Amino acid sequence: MRPSVQTIAIALTSLAAITPCTARAQQDPPTTSSPALGRALPAVNGTTIRCPLPVPRSAEQQAAQFDTRPRDLDQMSVMAKQFMDGDSPAAVAFRKAQAEQRASDWAFLCRYRDANAAILASGERPDAVFMGDSITEGWIEAHPGFFAKHHYVDRGVSGQSSPQMLVRFIEDVVALRPRVVHLMAGTNDIGGATGAITMDEFIANITAMIDIAQAHGIKVVLAGIPPMSRLLPRPEFDVRPVVKTMNARLEQLARRRGVVWVNYYSPLVDPSGAFDPRLANDGVHPTRAGYSVMEPLAESAIEKALSR
Repeated sequence: MRPSVQTIAIALTSLAAITPCTARAQQDPPTTSSPALGRALPAVNGTTIRCPLPVPRSAEQQAAQFDTRPRDLDQMSVMAKQFMDGDSPAAVAFRKAQAEQRASDWAFLCRYRDANAAILASGERPDAVFMGDSITEGWIEAHPGFFAKHHYVDRGVSGQSSPQMLVRFIEDVVALRPRVVHLMAGTNDIGGATGAITMDEFIANITAMIDIAQAHGIKVVLAGIPPMSRLLPRPEFDVRPVVKTMNARLEQLARRRGVVWVNYYSPLVDPSGAFDPRLANDGVHPTRAGYSVMEPLAESAIEKALSR
């Protein structure tokens, strides 16, 4: 099955759409193509922030992730390299959107501003907030009932690295007053989504989020990084041992800080150290079958954290 350009874009950065979710000044004139905007918030620079309301991924985009048929990773790597370095209209638009996003809302604070305001207005307190990247963001798309049933809130942002999560941790986790935070990060740090990062810097970012949560009385579930079969644009770089090393460091951190550790790596990995192709069609993102493996582990870890 030949992957489409959209599939490559999803697999590379897992962005929900090509259009960046950037804040817009209130004085910007509306156009027929402008996205729907959320509530107005005063900015410290004298303007007004209004965030575009998130647009769900299309059926085609979701099908690309949740298709049960494994994809040809060699072919995807060739296309990924061409897409990232090429000058096709889609590639140019993609890079332009990334640049605009990074310039206007590097940490993606816009992504959940309005959803957070709605939760705060309701007075409800989530049992758990899931903080993460595309693996977390795709989870609620795969199985929304899992979150609704357990009163969990999803705060995943596709393509996000640990420093970006740290910046939005107060707004997207602490402000919602959850009993537990389920924290999963690392895949995009390996991918260099916001630049190269050392192992110690990555662990420092995770430690800082644990510190913030514990300072606010929020229990922590620290999640292991799921397997990665490869980094598509750099197939020569073997990410498999890197994931294992990072998970070992994360597990040590969980023990040292007294937080609950949940191991997603072992039940999702195949004998070669790659993501089991029966559970992820692109070597990185779980299919619905993959999330079905993860859910009882997440539920058990959250219950364990609540009982402490």
